[in-house]
Amino acid sequence: MDVSAERRPGAPVTVRPTTRLPNFLVIGAMKAGTTSLWHYLRTHPQVFMPDVKEVMFFDPRHNWGRGVAWYESQFQGATDGQTARGEASTSYTKFPAVRDVPARIASILPDVRLLYVLRHPIERMQSHYLYALSRGKERLPIERAFAEDPTYLDISRYGYQLEQYSSYFSPQQFLFIDSRDLADKRAETLRTIFRFLGVDDGWISPIVDREFFRSSERRMKPALAQRLRRIPGLTAITQHAPRSVRTLARRLPPNRWTWIGRDCPTMSANSSRRRCARTSHACDRTCPTGSTAGASPDRRPPP
Repeated sequence: MDVSAERRPGAPVTVRPTTRLPNFLVIGAMKAGTTSLWHYLRTHPQVFMPDVKEVMFFDPRHNWGRGVAWYESQFQGATDGQTARGEASTSYTKFPAVRDVPARIASILPDVRLLYVLRHPIERMQSHYLYALSRGKERLPIERAFAEDPTYLDISRYGYQLEQYSSYFSPQQFLFIDSRDLADKRAETLRTIFRFLGVDDGWISPIVDREFFRSSERRMKPALAQRLRRIPGLTAITQHAPRSVRTLARRLPPNRWTWIGRDCPTMSANSSRRRCARTSHACDRTCPTGSTAGASPDRRPPP
């Protein structure tokens, strides 16, 4: 592997032709079903993904400094028949906490296909919060956590995340996957994904009936569980998580990279609800540009 430029955000990098660098990436979203998708994709005989789900090469906090040769080595196990090679790193859509990821991707993988799993933004935030609690990384009540840590909201601002990519990749390089379809219409959704990756879409994963890594089912240490039960408002948010998500459109004007919903989703915490209402990217009436698993090809959903 020959790289001619220094690895800095946006720097041009010349990579000689290779058969081992990935040609697709699952870029997020965190707590939207990417772990389940990673498991399903790995069972396809024409797909190769490393044993470590989140390679995080394009995240400067992790493996960017190791260089392209290291990244390529993560895919050396791929056979000639595994024509779709990819990885799944949710930190690729965590701007502004993680910056310049699209520029880094484009400098090495300009023709890569990008899969983005989207979940109702408030449901995703709630799951993110429960995950942080289960890992001992969050101690604040839900209201304060959402108000004081912008990361919860930023990751759910899918249009905001996609704006970072729009200067580097065409809409045709994206496939948007509704997390509900991955849960409720899994076989059909996987066929769409397999077609997008250019592999046999008739393959049925032997683990298609399983779901993986659900925050609600993760075991916690007893002391942590006791603290969790005392957090104000936790019972309310677990009982009233919103379920309706507007069907994502396949084709929309390319100058709009925003999502979601017929109405602005609400939350149990007034401060967080006001914050969401002020954030056009989280509560807009349009959807991302590009392909959407399960969406009608030529129609926008009614307002």
